[in-house]
Amino acid sequence: MRKTSNSFSKQNSQQPKVFRGGEKKVMKKSLLSLALAGSMLSALAVPAFAATPSDVVGKPVQTAVEQLTALGILQGYADGTFKPDNTITRAELAKIVVIATGNQNAATLMQTVKPTFKDVKANVWYTGFINVAATKGFIQGYNGNFRPNDTIKFEEVVAILVRALGYEDKRLSGSWPYNVLLQADEIGLFEGVEIAKGTNASRGVVAELTSNVLGENLVTYNVDNEIYVPGKQLISKVGVSKDAIVTAAALDKDGKLQIVINGDATPTFATPDANFFITNGQKLADLLGHSVNVLFTKDGKKVLAVSDTQSASSIITKTAATGTKFEAGKKFTVDGTEYTAAGDLVVYHNSDSRGATATLASASEVQLIKNGDGLVQAVLINEWNADATLKNVEAYSNYSRINTKTDGVDAGGSYKVDATTAITLDGKPATIADLKENDIVNVLVNDAKLATKVVATRKTVAGKLQSVSTNSANETIYKVNGTNYVAIEKTKLTGSAIGDTEYTFYLNKDGKVAYHSSATAATGDFQVIYDVDNNLVDTDGDPATAPVAQYYSIIKDGEVASGYSKVVYYNLKDQKKYTVYAPKALNLSQTALDHTLAKVEFESNGIVKSITESTDYTGGKTVKAVTASKLTLDLGNNAEDNYILNSNTVYLSVNVNGTDSTVKAATAADVGKGDVVKVKADAAGNAQYVIITSDGDSAELPTVQGVFVSKAVVATSATDKAYSVTLNVKGEEKTFAVSVDIYNKVAANEVVTLKDVNSANAEYDDATNTAVAPLTGVATSLTVNSDTRVITTNVDDFVVTGDTQIFSVKKDLSGLATSNFSEVKDAGDDYYKVGNEDGYQVVVVASGQTIGGNPEAGVIVIINNK
Repeated sequence: MRKTSNSFSKQNSQQPKVFRGGEKKVMKKSLLSLALAGSMLSALAVPAFAATPSDVVGKPVQTAVEQLTALGILQGYADGTFKPDNTITRAELAKIVVIATGNQNAATLMQTVKPTFKDVKANVWYTGFINVAATKGFIQGYNGNFRPNDTIKFEEVVAILVRALGYEDKRLSGSWPYNVLLQADEIGLFEGVEIAKGTNASRGVVAELTSNVLGENLVTYNVDNEIYVPGKQLISKVGVSKDAIVTAAALDKDGKLQIVINGDATPTFATPDANFFITNGQKLADLLGHSVNVLFTKDGKKVLAVSDTQSASSIITKTAATGTKFEAGKKFTVDGTEYTAAGDLVVYHNSDSRGATATLASASEVQLIKNGDGLVQAVLINEWNADATLKNVEAYSNYSRINTKTDGVDAGGSYKVDATTAITLDGKPATIADLKENDIVNVLVNDAKLATKVVATRKTVAGKLQSVSTNSANETIYKVNGTNYVAIEKTKLTGSAIGDTEYTFYLNKDGKVAYHSSATAATGDFQVIYDVDNNLVDTDGDPATAPVAQYYSIIKDGEVASGYSKVVYYNLKDQKKYTVYAPKALNLSQTALDHTLAKVEFESNGIVKSITESTDYTGGKTVKAVTASKLTLDLGNNAEDNYILNSNTVYLSVNVNGTDSTVKAATAADVGKGDVVKVKADAAGNAQYVIITSDGDSAELPTVQGVFVSKAVVATSATDKAYSVTLNVKGEEKTFAVSVDIYNKVAANEVVTLKDVNSANAEYDDATNTAVAPLTGVATSLTVNSDTRVITTNVDDFVVTGDTQIFSVKKDLSGLATSNFSEVKDAGDDYYKVGNEDGYQVVVVASGQTIGGNPEAGVIVIINNK
C-alpha cells in the first residue's frame, strides 16, 4: 500500500482520526479556512500549549504524535525532536501498549515482580511494562527470552496492537502473521500507513498504528467463540472522546476552552490539560464554528487535544450582498444559492459572536460552515484589512505588532498579534517569527483590536516591465517576462517605467501585484564591506613614511575618470560579492571600513554615494544563552548584554580573509551557546543583525528551570545507577539526567535550576533550589506594574518576559498548574498580609539574566491561600 498520510483519514493527509462511539466518521479539513476569526474576548489567557516536536511538524505523522503525547503514551526527546525514523525496541513497544490499554498503574505494581523471561532484569524501567504485556497476552517471548533491546518487526507491532483490542491469534483465519495482518486491514488499522512486512518498525509508523488502534472497537468472545463488540473503543481506556463545535476563537480570561458538545444546548467551558494540543499546528481561530473532536482525560475534567473534523466540502466561502440576513432556522441566499440555517446557528463578525441573527450592512466575504445534515451551523463574516505590505514586526513582552507600509511609505497599519493569533504563510501554519519584510498580508481584527487571523503570502516575480495596459474590467495590467499580472497597488507603474530597470513584484494570495520595488529603491541597505582599497603606493621607499593614496581610474559616462576608491562588498539582498567605486571626496578609510557592516547608498549610475553607520564585524562576544526571542552575550566579569530577536533580525556567518572573505546567510538556528557573534541593534535593543564569527561548539547542557515533579533512580548494571529529576518546564513534564548529588539535593515543592558545570558528562551536576512554602514565601510584598511588566518584591525588581514560567498552586501546594501574568496581577491586588491571611503569595526565582539592569524572573509560583 502506498503511504499517503497517517491513518486519521483516507481523504485528507492532515486530518486526524475521529474517536467516536463505534463509528469512524471522517471529514476533510478545509483548505479555504483562511478567514476564520478569533474570540470576542478582550482579556485573553495565553495558554502554554505543549510543543510539537520540531521534526514532525507538517508531516503526516504530526497529529498522531501530538495526540499520543497528550495521552502520555509516547514522548519526544529532550532536544525537542521525536525522531520518527528511528527504530523502536521490544521493551519500548511493551510500554506503549501497556499505557494505551490503560494498564500503567498495573505496570507500576509489577515493577518489582520477578519476570518470567530469563533476559529481563528485575526493577529496571521496562520490567513492569513487560510483566503486564506478557500477562495480558499482548506480547510473547522467544524460548524463555524476551529480548527487550531488540528492534521489532512491522508485523509484530501489528499483532500486538490487534491483541490489545481483544483479538486472539488462534481465532483468526490463516497462519501467522497473515492472520493478524488481514484482521488489521479489515478494521482499518493501515489507513495511510505503508504495509512493510519484514522491516523494522520505526517510531513514526508505531505512532500512526497506535493512534489508529485507539479509535477501534474493543472485542471479546462469547461461549460460541463468536466475536462480541461491546461498543467501546480502546481510547476509552485512557481518555474520553466527544464531538463538539468550537464557539470561541481563543481561551477565555480563565484559560478555558469554549465549545458546545453535540447534544448539549449550552456551552461547555473546559480546562486544557498541561499537555493540551490543537492538532496539525492550528489555532482555535482556525476552528471557529467548526465541528471538532475533543479528547478529554479519562475523568473528563481536562481537555488533552482538539482536532478539526470539518470537511472541506462543508465550508463554503463566498461574497454576500448588502442586506443579506442570516437567521437561525431560516433560509437565505448567497451568490444565487439558497441555504438553510440550523436552529442553533451562530453568526460571527471578525471572530466576535453576533448571536443567532445578523444583516450585512455592506457586501462582505462570508464563510458558511455546514453540519452533517447540510444545514449551516455557523456564518463567519470576514472584513479583511487586505493586501498590505509588511514593513516590520515589533516584539513586546507578551504580544507583537505587525506594521505595514503603503507603496513603500511608512503610512500603513499597525496590528496587535499575540499567541492566540492564527498565522499562515503561503497556506501553511506559521509563527510571527516566520514573517519577513515585504510579505503581503491580510489581517482580520476583532472588536478588541486584536488580529485574530494573519494570512501572509510570499510570492515574487523579478524582471523588467514590458508593458502597462488596461483590461475590459478597467484593471491595470503589468506584463513581466511575457506574463500578464493584475496590479492592485496604490501607486501603479506607468508606461515610463518600461525599459531596462529590474523590478521585484510582490504578489498577493490571488497572484495580483500588491507592491513593487526596484534595484535603486533598495539603496541604503546594510552591506558587508570586505575591503576598501585606495591604491596605496610607497612613493619614496622610506618605511617611516606612510604610503600615499593614488586611487583608481574608471570609465564613467564613456570617459576615463580618476580619483576613485575600490570597494568590495557582499550584498545582503542577492548574497553576491560586488566590486564598486567611490569618489575620493568621500575620504573612505581603509582601516575604518575594512570588515564592517555598513549602510551603503548609490548614485543612479552605480557609483557609491555614501557609506555610513559602519560596525566592525570582526571579533565579537560569546553567546551565553539564546532563546527564540532573546540573545544573551557574555561580557566577562559577570556582565552581560541582552538583545531582542524578532522576525526582522538578519543572521550572517562570516569568515574574515581580506578580499577573499566569505559571508553566507544564516538562520536563528545557527546561533548556539558558545558561538562568538557581533550584534548590530537599534536603540531599543532589537537585534537588527547577528553576525556569527566563530562556532563555539559548546557541549555544555543548557541551564534549565522548572518546578520539581519527581525524581528516580534506575540500576543500569550490578554496580551502577542512573539518576534523573523530572521538572515541570513551561507546562510540560521533562526528565533530566542528574548526578547523585543533585538527586539527593532537590525535593518536592521546590523551584529547581539545573546547570551543567562539567560538560564532559551528559548530566546536570549543579543545582539551586528554592522552597515553595505558604506563609513563608520569598516575597513578603508584591507590586505589579502591568505596563512595564516589572514586579517588585522585598527582594528585587523583576522583569517578567515571554520566557518567564508562571505556575500556581493551592495553599497545601497541590494542584500545580501553568498560569499567566493576569494571575500575577491578581496576586498583586490581593497579597498576603496581617488581616488578609487568605491573600496570594508568590515565590520568584531569577533566571540569572538581566533586562534593562533588572533581573529577569525565571520562574514565578503563585500560592493561592484561599
